[in-house]
Amino acid sequence: MKHAHTQNPSADSSGRPSSRSERHSKGRHASLLPSATRAARRRTLRPARRLPLGPGIGLAIAVTATTSFTVATADNDSSRRASAIERTTTQETTSDPAARTEVPAAPPIVVDRSAKISRAEERVDRVKITPAPAPEPKAEPEPAPEPEPEPALAGCSGEATGTGSNGQVPSSELCDLWDGQTHVRSDAAVALAEVNEAYTERFGEPMCITDGYRSYDQQVAVKAAKGYLAATPGTSNHGWGLAVDLCPETYAGERWSWLAENAPSFGWDNPPWARPGGSKYEPWHWELTEEVAQVES
Repeated sequence: MKHAHTQNPSADSSGRPSSRSERHSKGRHASLLPSATRAARRRTLRPARRLPLGPGIGLAIAVTATTSFTVATADNDSSRRASAIERTTTQETTSDPAARTEVPAAPPIVVDRSAKISRAEERVDRVKITPAPAPEPKAEPEPAPEPEPEPALAGCSGEATGTGSNGQVPSSELCDLWDGQTHVRSDAAVALAEVNEAYTERFGEPMCITDGYRSYDQQVAVKAAKGYLAATPGTSNHGWGLAVDLCPETYAGERWSWLAENAPSFGWDNPPWARPGGSKYEPWHWELTEEVAQVES
């Protein structure tokens, strides 16, 4: 158990007994207790100091903290009067500026609430991003040229100079018709081929031709064979390559009416002298009327 410590009346002003005998009269442990107590009393806590580490930041450091306590135990053995256990924990930090490591103060964080963009957007603005060029508009494909219409008569230009004479037209002025046997002057051949296209579309078969251009010798032979039905040699329009004779099945019945109505729009017609009531009835004889008028004038 702990022994109480009382003030000795005979002690001096410092509180210590005046004589050795008086110290022993307080008990067997009394000689040890006052010294431990005095040591604890002599130790005092030094006031805390604040060391400046930065703006607005301070650190309070206790220079010395000491805790002392004494445990006295009793033992039957008279040789052991007391056993004191003292534990002292001291924490000390020097206030020497040379030994102190300065901790740099962090810069203050300033938030600009009036800013309209964030810092991330500012960083993006610093990098100039070049937009990709706009794709060039695709060129519109040029329309395919319209195919030229096939000529009504293959291999025939349809152009004639009018050179030569009746029964003496050069071959360069003539073109073969679709049957491959009959030939007439180039311009007359193309016009008649156009009539034949319309005729074939209407009746499902081409026109049939018996005679076309006649040389002078051929006119002589025809005159001898047909007599008054044939023109005098050198005066027939066949001699210019501007007249043809049709097969009976081509101009008979309804086909005659169709030819009389449609052929003149292509320049071909049955002349008035060959129609019913004319000087010589020849429904098979057809001419390129405008060109015939030119050669007869």
